[in-house]
Amino acid sequence: MKTVQFVWLAVFGTVLALKVSNAKPSGTVIDLDAYFEEMEANSQERVVGGSDILEDEYVPYQVSMQYLTRKGQQRHFCGGSLISPNRVLTAAHCVNGQNASRISVVAGVRDLNDSTGYRSQVTSYEMNENYQELVTSDIAILKIEPPFELDGKRVDKIDVSGTELVGADQPVVLTGWGSVFHFGNGPFAKYPTRLQRLSYKTLSNDKCKRTMTQLTDTEICALERFGKGACNGDSGGPLVMQNGDSLKQVGVVSYGTAFCASNSPDVYTRVSMFDSWIQERMA
Repeated sequence: MKTVQFVWLAVFGTVLALKVSNAKPSGTVIDLDAYFEEMEANSQERVVGGSDILEDEYVPYQVSMQYLTRKGQQRHFCGGSLISPNRVLTAAHCVNGQNASRISVVAGVRDLNDSTGYRSQVTSYEMNENYQELVTSDIAILKIEPPFELDGKRVDKIDVSGTELVGADQPVVLTGWGSVFHFGNGPFAKYPTRLQRLSYKTLSNDKCKRTMTQLTDTEICALERFGKGACNGDSGGPLVMQNGDSLKQVGVVSYGTAFCASNSPDVYTRVSMFDSWIQERMA
């Protein structure tokens, strides 16, 4: 059996995960201050194998989760999606043990250096009660204040409703600000400022389990060729597919192998498995 080295696809490249923002953490907690202090300054050079979002284009539901460091800098560490004016969907491992008051989300930007975006503060967050590290239910919802104003172009919500299961070989699109290089952490990491997009296809869970042996029904996989895939910094971000004339989010970036885009599947939390859980927390 092939040995797989699992890694969270958060910017840290190590394991992160919370039930509510003041609850006992449900896994290993990362010291984000220490992480950002050790990063090479401005190591910003895409999603591996992806391409820049066009100059005149926005992904209105995409947000950047940012951490306020001890030096007073706002640093991107995970992605998320806007599912209502005051709710963001992301991965549970992105917020494990973190102080909500030091996390904000930015919407309405293609480039992380764009100062014209909109920032909202995370007031609290909740992780699915069945969450287990690298096993199942890696999903969380953030409450933010103030609510974003949806304009349909720069800032808008994404549809996450419905219980229909997405099958294999379905075209899907990933967006994020994750590392553009295979070695997604440490001195080799190269993080973009421009939002990246990658189109690929879903993989059946049976095929995915040949490599990602811990896969459960709460997850969905996607795979392209070598050199294309999610990487560190993409965690919590949205995987979407066309649904008639609109888009629907079907996955949340969860984990992969340590060598990004290495012809192994990317694993996403399957959004449709959590429809009722999400809807109960939208009010």
